[in-house]
Amino acid sequence: MFAVLLIIFGSILVGLTSNSLGSIGTNIMHLAGIGCLIAAIFIVKAKKDTKRRAKRECDV
Repeated sequence: MFAVLLIIFGSILVGLTSNSLGSIGTNIMHLAGIGCLIAAIFIVKAKKDTKRRAKRECDV
């Protein structure tokens, strides 16, 4: 659930443009959005690895 929220928040930050922030502020927002998306990817990967590990241990 947390990963889904990070994906939504990151997408909003990447897609949002504001002229009042200037070019540096817009670039910082894009970087923050990309960081949220990357964090969500790592969270989902960690959950998949945990599920696979538990399944393998049960089979043995």
